[in-house]
Amino acid sequence: MLRKTTLMAGLATLFISTPVQADEHEITVLPDAYFPETTYVSAGDTIVFVNDTDGVLTVTANDDTWATEEFGVDQTETMVVLADMTKNFFHEGLADEDGNTTIQGFINFGAAPLDQASSTAAEEEEVLN
Repeated sequence: MLRKTTLMAGLATLFISTPVQADEHEITVLPDAYFPETTYVSAGDTIVFVNDTDGVLTVTANDDTWATEEFGVDQTETMVVLADMTKNFFHEGLADEDGNTTIQGFINFGAAPLDQASSTAAEEEEVLN
């Protein structure tokens, strides 16, 4: 009996401590846009910024709380998503004459719209059956 209890406790610990799989999201930095403009993430995910502009750049949070390292044309820069990070970002050259950023990218911690629609459809089908 003690042997079974020990085995079950060990298995429970294994399943409880197994980390959730983090996702990798790619954002292409264009001269005048981000693709996608909004990226749906969870804390612990990684974002890979791909420079598809004609120069070296740094992607920066609107409030300057985070920034990538400088990276060149056709290069990438990777960062880990933190739960408390600023969600709006831009890169230099995207400001109007008053210094306001005109093009921004967004990080969203919610479910992607397609995921929400799929969940809603599955719930509705379950109710019908």
